[in-house]
Amino acid sequence: MSRRPVVPVVAALLALSVAACGSSSKASSATTTTAAVSATSTTAAAATSGKVSANDATRDEIAAALTAAGVPNANRWAGEVVEYRPYDKTDTNLTKLRDNLAKYNPDPAVLEEIIGALHP
Repeated sequence: MSRRPVVPVVAALLALSVAACGSSSKASSATTTTAAVSATSTTAAAATSGKVSANDATRDEIAAALTAAGVPNANRWAGEVVEYRPYDKTDTNLTKLRDNLAKYNPDPAVLEEIIGALHP
């Protein structure tokens, strides 16, 4: 299983946060910048650990991590991950997620790629 780096995602989010700083509305700019910094932090953590939080990452961040892990239909699987939240922070095996994804009969290798890209 090869993993592609998440660096392009980090770069894109950084560009968004810089663009948000140029907004004319102070309130909108602050909100957008805060959201962009939060997203960048989550994505930066994923870049160093290779994983994103199944509980805290956005659907797009999860989809990006799944895509980087080589998961086919990453956006669809990201939706399923988000749908079954929250996950027990102490369950590093993501048993609840495994059980819920098993309903869709994913290929065992795909299931392991999904779980491998996430942490609780």
